[in-house]
Amino acid sequence: MPPGDLDLVEAFRRGDEFAFVTLYDRHKGAVYGYAAKMLLSRAAAEDIVQETFARAYEHRQRLVSAGAFRSWVFTIARNQCLNAIARADREPALREDAPDTPAPGTPFSHLLKSEQAALVHKALDALPPAYREVLVLREYQNLSYDEIAAVTRTTVSSVKSRLFKARRKTGEILRPWLDPTPAAPEPAASGARGPVAARA
Repeated sequence: MPPGDLDLVEAFRRGDEFAFVTLYDRHKGAVYGYAAKMLLSRAAAEDIVQETFARAYEHRQRLVSAGAFRSWVFTIARNQCLNAIARADREPALREDAPDTPAPGTPFSHLLKSEQAALVHKALDALPPAYREVLVLREYQNLSYDEIAAVTRTTVSSVKSRLFKARRKTGEILRPWLDPTPAAPEPAASGARGPVAARA
């Protein structure tokens, strides 16, 4: 977290609305990106952002350390996303593409630059939520292993294990595009003649 955010978070914990609005403006994009990739829906992600920050303000006294603000907000967003996924399982709704830009330098950053958002969407949709969330937090939000462990309430070793499995599964889905192998030309049929018949 940038040093300037620490003072803002302390003011936010005291109920300073200006500090809250400033933190909201700085972090809403990251929360939206996470929710959009978890739910694969822009509209649902926008709802998650509003609900996340409303709950953050309501329960601001529960934030133990100013330095943990980012992981704390993502934890709230994660809970809201999991609730939304559970509701979607009961009441299936049409998902929409939710392209977003991964953190610079991460393995997937070149995919969206190559306009492969639909392929990434397909890969994310195929992952179980537990794998999808660690992949999104790491590749798109660039959180550390410790931060992801705090958000998902698990251990760093578990995060690494889930991330390995998520990357492997994603690689299986993306491999045909990432490493295309051109099909070998079929051998010409015996006795086949060219388009122009030989003259007698």
